[in-house]
Amino acid sequence: MYEKTIKFKLETKFFNESGYLDNKYIYDWLTLARKYFLSSLGINVDSLIDYGFYYADNEIKISIKNNIRFDSKELFIKTVLEKHSGIKSVFYYEIYVDGNLIIGATSSHNILRSDSDRAVRMDRYLPKWDQILKDVVNNAL
Repeated sequence: MYEKTIKFKLETKFFNESGYLDNKYIYDWLTLARKYFLSSLGINVDSLIDYGFYYADNEIKISIKNNIRFDSKELFIKTVLEKHSGIKSVFYYEIYVDGNLIIGATSSHNILRSDSDRAVRMDRYLPKWDQILKDVVNNAL
Protein backbone atom coordinates (compact mmCIF):
# COMPACT_ATOMS: atom_id res chain seq x y z
CA MET A 1 0.00 0.00 0.00
CA TYR A 2 1.38 3.40 -1.01
CA GLU A 3 1.30 5.95 1.77
CA LYS A 4 2.99 9.25 2.53
CA THR A 5 3.61 10.84 5.89
CA ILE A 6 4.09 14.54 6.40
CA LYS A 7 5.46 16.13 9.57
CA PHE A 8 4.36 19.44 11.11
CA LYS A 9 6.14 21.27 13.88
CA LEU A 10 3.61 22.13 16.56
CA GLU A 11 3.69 25.76 17.59
CA THR A 12 1.88 27.74 20.28
CA LYS A 13 -0.52 29.23 17.69
CA PHE A 14 -2.06 25.76 17.08
CA PHE A 15 -3.29 25.55 20.68
CA ASN A 16 -6.15 27.30 22.45
CA GLU A 17 -6.00 29.30 25.69
CA SER A 18 -6.38 26.11 27.71
CA GLY A 19 -3.29 24.62 26.08
CA TYR A 20 -5.12 22.01 23.97
CA LEU A 21 -4.85 21.53 20.21
CA ASP A 22 -7.31 23.82 18.42
CA ASN A 23 -9.35 21.74 15.97
CA LYS A 24 -9.72 24.56 13.44
CA TYR A 25 -6.33 23.65 11.92
CA ILE A 26 -7.19 20.03 11.13
CA TYR A 27 -8.81 20.75 7.74
CA ASP A 28 -5.78 22.75 6.58
CA TRP A 29 -3.41 20.00 7.69
CA LEU A 30 -5.41 17.35 5.84
CA THR A 31 -5.41 19.50 2.70
CA LEU A 32 -1.63 19.94 2.88
CA ALA A 33 -1.09 16.23 3.54
CA ARG A 34 -3.26 15.30 0.53
CA LYS A 35 -1.43 17.78 -1.73
CA TYR A 36 1.90 16.33 -0.55
CA PHE A 37 0.64 12.80 -1.25
CA LEU A 38 -0.54 13.71 -4.77
CA SER A 39 2.62 15.71 -5.46
CA SER A 40 4.72 12.65 -4.59
CA LEU A 41 2.90 10.92 -7.46
CA GLY A 42 3.60 13.76 -9.90
CA ILE A 43 0.08 15.22 -9.62
CA ASN A 44 -0.22 18.97 -9.07
CA VAL A 45 -3.85 19.75 -8.22
CA ASP A 46 -3.12 23.48 -8.27
CA SER A 47 -2.42 23.24 -12.01
CA LEU A 48 -6.00 22.15 -12.75
CA ILE A 49 -7.20 25.75 -13.05
CA ASP A 50 -4.94 26.14 -16.11
CA TYR A 51 -7.12 23.54 -17.86
CA GLY A 52 -10.51 24.84 -16.71
CA PHE A 53 -10.93 22.39 -13.80
CA TYR A 54 -10.75 22.54 -10.03
CA TYR A 55 -10.30 20.00 -7.24
CA ALA A 56 -13.40 19.92 -5.03
CA ASP A 57 -14.07 18.48 -1.59
CA ASN A 58 -17.18 16.30 -1.35
CA GLU A 59 -17.11 15.08 2.20
CA ILE A 60 -14.68 15.21 5.10
CA LYS A 61 -15.12 13.18 8.28
CA ILE A 62 -12.86 13.75 11.26
CA SER A 63 -12.77 11.57 14.35
CA ILE A 64 -10.81 12.95 17.29
CA LYS A 65 -9.48 10.10 19.42
CA ASN A 66 -7.44 12.11 21.95
CA ASN A 67 -6.83 15.74 22.75
CA ILE A 68 -3.25 16.85 23.14
CA ARG A 69 -1.58 19.63 25.09
CA PHE A 70 1.19 21.93 24.01
CA ASP A 71 3.96 19.78 25.50
CA SER A 72 4.13 17.89 22.17
CA LYS A 73 6.59 19.03 19.51
CA GLU A 74 5.68 17.27 16.26
CA LEU A 75 2.59 15.97 14.52
CA PHE A 76 2.68 13.32 11.77
CA ILE A 77 -0.08 12.78 9.20
CA LYS A 78 -0.15 9.50 7.30
CA THR A 79 -2.14 9.71 4.06
CA VAL A 80 -3.46 6.77 2.01
CA LEU A 81 -5.61 6.74 -1.12
CA GLU A 82 -8.32 4.19 -0.29
CA LYS A 83 -10.48 4.32 -3.43
CA HIS A 84 -10.50 5.89 -6.86
CA SER A 85 -13.37 5.33 -9.27
CA GLY A 86 -12.30 7.66 -12.06
CA ILE A 87 -14.77 10.23 -10.78
CA LYS A 88 -14.30 10.24 -7.01
CA SER A 89 -11.19 9.71 -4.88
CA VAL A 90 -11.33 8.78 -1.20
CA PHE A 91 -8.41 9.39 1.17
CA TYR A 92 -7.77 8.11 4.68
CA TYR A 93 -5.62 9.96 7.21
CA GLU A 94 -4.13 9.10 10.57
CA ILE A 95 -2.67 11.88 12.70
CA TYR A 96 -0.10 10.91 15.32
CA VAL A 97 1.56 12.85 18.10
CA ASP A 98 4.31 11.21 20.15
CA GLY A 99 3.47 7.88 18.52
CA ASN A 100 -0.18 8.01 19.61
CA LEU A 101 -3.08 8.15 17.17
CA ILE A 102 -5.01 11.32 17.98
CA ILE A 103 -7.17 11.80 14.87
CA GLY A 104 -8.55 9.58 12.10
CA ALA A 105 -10.15 11.17 9.05
CA THR A 106 -11.50 10.45 5.58
CA SER A 107 -12.18 12.77 2.69
CA SER A 108 -13.66 12.38 -0.77
CA HIS A 109 -12.99 14.58 -3.80
CA ASN A 110 -13.99 15.16 -7.41
CA ILE A 111 -12.57 17.21 -10.22
CA LEU A 112 -15.11 19.70 -11.51
CA ARG A 113 -15.21 22.01 -14.50
CA SER A 114 -14.63 25.61 -13.48
CA ASP A 115 -17.82 26.59 -15.33
CA SER A 116 -19.99 23.84 -13.79
CA ASP A 117 -20.54 21.89 -10.60
CA ARG A 118 -20.59 18.58 -12.43
CA ALA A 119 -17.81 16.06 -11.79
CA VAL A 120 -15.69 15.07 -14.78
CA ARG A 121 -14.44 11.62 -15.62
CA MET A 122 -10.71 11.59 -15.06
CA ASP A 123 -10.19 8.73 -17.50
CA ARG A 124 -11.57 10.97 -20.25
CA TYR A 125 -10.11 14.38 -19.31
CA LEU A 126 -7.02 13.51 -17.24
CA PRO A 127 -6.11 9.95 -18.27
CA LYS A 128 -2.54 10.01 -16.89
CA TRP A 129 -3.72 11.14 -13.47
CA ASP A 130 -6.52 8.61 -13.52
CA GLN A 131 -4.12 5.76 -14.29
CA ILE A 132 -1.68 6.84 -11.57
CA LEU A 133 -4.45 6.91 -8.97
CA LYS A 134 -5.83 3.54 -10.10
CA ASP A 135 -2.33 2.06 -9.87
CA VAL A 136 -1.96 3.40 -6.33
CA VAL A 137 -5.27 1.86 -5.23
CA ASN A 138 -4.37 -1.46 -6.88
CA ASN A 139 -0.91 -1.46 -5.25
CA ALA A 140 0.83 -1.31 -8.65
CA LEU A 141 3.18 1.49 -7.50
